[in-house]
Amino acid sequence: MPTARVNGIDIWYELSDGAGPALVLTHGFAGPTSGWPAIIDEFRARFRLLLYDVRGHGLSDAPEDEAAYSVPRFAADLAGLLDALGIERIHVGGVSMGGMISAQFACDHSERLRSLLLCDTTAGNHPESGTASAAGERVLSDAFCRQEQIVRAGGIEDLVPRENRYRREGDPYAARSSQSLDEQDARNKRKPQMITPHAYVAVSRALRERPDLTSRTPAIRTPTLVSCGEWDAFYPCAERDHRLIANSRLATVRGAAHSTPDYQPQRWKRAVFEFIDDVETGRDIRGEVEYG
Repeated sequence: MPTARVNGIDIWYELSDGAGPALVLTHGFAGPTSGWPAIIDEFRARFRLLLYDVRGHGLSDAPEDEAAYSVPRFAADLAGLLDALGIERIHVGGVSMGGMISAQFACDHSERLRSLLLCDTTAGNHPESGTASAAGERVLSDAFCRQEQIVRAGGIEDLVPRENRYRREGDPYAARSSQSLDEQDARNKRKPQMITPHAYVAVSRALRERPDLTSRTPAIRTPTLVSCGEWDAFYPCAERDHRLIANSRLATVRGAAHSTPDYQPQRWKRAVFEFIDDVETGRDIRGEVEYG
């Protein structure tokens, strides 16, 4: 089991031997490397793909101290992992929480970037501002507060059936995923093996209290892909982040809600592959595109 000692903890990772450029993808909250959909195998074959479990998730260490968890710390862990593997520059991306970590990494370690990929995520955190993007950030903050209360009171085993019930009764898009509702339920039932209750609470707090990067993202000069599902609550955030990062491409994935790899894996793959191909060949990546 490959691990690297980074910032005082062991980080689990895997590095494929694909023939293409180096790409690191960071997973979403409570969804470590084992939770990536099957499409990730095509990434393993196409790129020198680095996947890893964020601290508190999967096979990486989960410190007991809640203060050991923050988005800047997660970004520092990624930088330390790259150091341990001898990787200087790399295409850096992630989905949802992974995109938040990638945005923080871009602000803190811009010299390490070959390109930046922000998928179904937000670089901001000002849910009280009254803007369209703030509404998406408020959805995230409110949901994490409710979920944390449930986990504190009854553990992840209490959270899972509630999430599965909501998916069937309250989520207008869940049935449109590439996975059936039964498959989504089954995956969610594995959550207690993916993250411990104390790590769940600590990471939830870290995401709610993450830095608002909207004053820093305009300084990003690296080619950036901002991709988002058209039904995602984060879509206004994606539009804002695209406006703030001048050298960026906004990719709208039709027929997708939050987590486009689950809803439209082939469209998400195409958006990423075409973007990295354009970066590698020196083409202008700016503009807006749609997949669907």
